[in-house]
Parts: sequence; C-alpha cells; structure tokens
Amino acid sequence: MQNNTEKLPSVQELKFSPTMKRLIVFIVVGLLVAFFLKIGEILPPFIWALVTAFIFNDPIKYLTWRTGKPRWVWSAVLYLIFFVVLVLVIAWLVPAVRQEAKILSEDVPKIQQSVKDNLGANPTVNIAGIEVQSDTVISAVDGVVNRLPEIAQEIGPKLLSGTFRFLIDFLLYLIATFYFLLMGARPLLHFLDTLPLMARNEMLDLFERADRVLGAYIKAQFFLVLIMSVSSFIIMEILGIRYAILLAIMVGVLELIPFVGPYLAIGISCLVAYFQPHGANLSFGLDGVMLAIVVAIALFILRQIEDYLVIPNLVGKILELPPLLVIFSTIAGAALLGPMGLLLSVPVVAVLKIVIGYLYYKLVDADRQKIILKPGTDSDELLETLDRYESGSRLLLVGAKSEVLRKPEVLTHIQQLRATRKLDVAFFVGEDEPTAHTLRGSGFSVVVQEQEHFFGNED
Repeated sequence: MQNNTEKLPSVQELKFSPTMKRLIVFIVVGLLVAFFLKIGEILPPFIWALVTAFIFNDPIKYLTWRTGKPRWVWSAVLYLIFFVVLVLVIAWLVPAVRQEAKILSEDVPKIQQSVKDNLGANPTVNIAGIEVQSDTVISAVDGVVNRLPEIAQEIGPKLLSGTFRFLIDFLLYLIATFYFLLMGARPLLHFLDTLPLMARNEMLDLFERADRVLGAYIKAQFFLVLIMSVSSFIIMEILGIRYAILLAIMVGVLELIPFVGPYLAIGISCLVAYFQPHGANLSFGLDGVMLAIVVAIALFILRQIEDYLVIPNLVGKILELPPLLVIFSTIAGAALLGPMGLLLSVPVVAVLKIVIGYLYYKLVDADRQKIILKPGTDSDELLETLDRYESGSRLLLVGAKSEVLRKPEVLTHIQQLRATRKLDVAFFVGEDEPTAHTLRGSGFSVVVQEQEHFFGNED
C-alpha cells in the first residue's frame, strides 16, 4: 500500500546560541532595572497596591475555592468592602487628626514654658550621663519653637502640591489594587510556564518559599500596626492622654522599626503624658511623673503581649535574620523608600537571602552526588555506602532528623575517609538544628536548602 502522506516541509528560522540567549537576558534585565530606577518616583502607589492585593490574595483564593464563584466576584466584593472601610476611616481620621494638631499647636507655648520651669529649677540637667547647663537646653528648645512659624511658611506650598500629588497617587492606588486583585498569581504562573520543564519545578519551589516569607511578614506587620494603634489609642483615651490619635498612629508606625521603634514610641508617649496639663479631674488626678510611669507600664505590657503572644503566632521564625541585619535593612529601606521601605525592606532582604542561598547551592553544592539517608539507616550501612565511592568524590548526605549523623564514631570515621580518600562530604539536615550544630562543630559543611528540593530531584 502506497503511503500518500507527504513529509511536512521544514521551517527555516533564526536560532540563538546559548551565549546569545544569555546576552539578551542580561541586556533586557539591565534595561528593565535602569527603566524602573528612572521612573522610581511614580512606583509607590503601584507597590502599595501590590502589597494590598498580596494581603487579600489568600482570602480571595479561599472564597473562590469554597464557593465555586469566579475570582472577579470575590475580588469585587472584598475591594468594595476595603474601599468603604478605607473611606470611613479617612473621613473619621482626618478631622480628628486636624483637631488634635490644632490643640498641639496651641499647647506648644505651654509645653515650652513647662520645660523652662522644670529646667530653671536646676542649674544643670543630666542627659545620657552628661551634665549640661540648663540655659543651653532652654536656648535649644526656644530655637526650635521659634522656628516653627518659619518652617510652616516654608512647607505650606509644598504641602499644597503634596496634597494634589497624594490625591493622584491615591486614585492610582485604588485602580491598581483592583487590577492586581483580579490578576492574582496568573502573571507569575504564565512566566513559569515559559521556563524549561527542568527549571520549572525548582523556580516554583523558590517562588513558593519567597511567597511564604513575604506573606508571613507583610501580613503580620499590617496586623501589628493595626493592633498596636488601636490598643494604644484605647489605653491613652482611658488615661486621658492628649493627642491620643496622633500618638496611637505614631505607636503603630514605629512598630515597623524593629527593636528601637517600640521603645521610642513609649518614650515620646511618656514625655507627652508628663508635660500635658494635670489636675484633680484630669487623668485620675495623677501628676506628671505618675502618669508618665503608668503610660510606660501600660505600653510596655502591651509590647510584651505582642512579643510573646502575637508575633510568634503571626511570624514565628520564618525570617531567620540576624537582629543587626534587620535594623540595618530597616534604616536603609526607610532612607531609600520612606514609609514603604520600613514595611518592605526586611522581607525583601529575607527573600534575597533565599535567592542567594539557592544560587550558592547551585554554584557550590549542586554537582555533588546525593546520598538520601532513609529512615532507619544504621552506621554500618552508611559507612559501607561511603566506602564505595572513588577518591575525590563530592558527596551530599541528605538526612533530615537522622540519628546516625549524631553518633561521634560515625563522624570520626567520615573525617578519616575525608582525610585519607579526599572525599568532600557535605550534609543537609533540614531544620534539625542540634544535628546541624554537631556537624558544623566537627568541621563539616551543612547545606541550607528546602528538603523537597532534593527528593523532587532524586535520580
């Protein structure tokens, strides 16, 4: 029987070499970075919209799965609720803040005189262990207060133009938020679909790890600011502290500055409590000193509740960043991006840590031969397996919570193999910190990577 099927004609097309592909990717990434640096001033409303959509993404996914309704339905519902709540908060907050700001401006001369009276009673004052002449401090306070009208005149036009810019940015924020809510994770999934199959699973795993870090931190910070602002406002209202709304907002915002911010908020609140008017019918009849002490104790207790009950449940240990790096990241982020940097700097650094760890693994440890230690692997089986490898082999022992890796005699034998047969042995033990500490103490390298990565790529 004659086969009448014609052979399909081959298509001649231009194909890029691997070097050309890498060069194109490098150029495109470089142009994108330069482009975003150039338009950095217009990015904040879009970034805030992305953060807002990120916070609401999980509830929308759950409601879509639970009810079977399209994503756009729940996006529209949650967006409408968010918009109404936001408008109501702004409608209540702006007049209240304006009123308290007016009261504060009227109280500035009284506070100034109160400071003078307190300083005038002593020739010197102790500031951070240093004796300073009271007249010097009074002159500094007078200089700051006397410049307030001049500062107000300088920032007046800027405030007007800034208000117009804020309205434009707010409108862009609302539009972009709804758009991002509708999109969800589809752009990311479309991007992953364009990757080679071999890289797709690893990139998906990397994005999921970054998503866990970003989600945990950003959502936690959002709720922490809300909780601390509302709680501190209630406390200050009960105690009769003036400017309670302004102070509550300050307490919430300073929560974004790790370690230092909360105690700075306590200090400022205590100063306001000390210098505000006192009397038998004000603040339960407490004088300035006692009222400041009560405020300090109340906010300190609130801070301890946050540290030991709220933060562990919201964040846990997911960031795993050194405290000094957290402080540096926060300050650097605030200097570069303002309030947005306070919120995003720490999780961005945590994500960079994940990416750098992944790249380090690919550059240093990916070519190691994997030895998966199954549950119940004993010492003899492990050592016999190692003995079969040729001299100079690079090995990675994957055994999360494997008891055999804690035995001193096993580690001693592996050290002898490393010295006599030049075996380069590294270990992965997951989140088993005691075993990791033992291995590092014995001079072995411990790889930091997701456990699923190894089992997902097991030969």
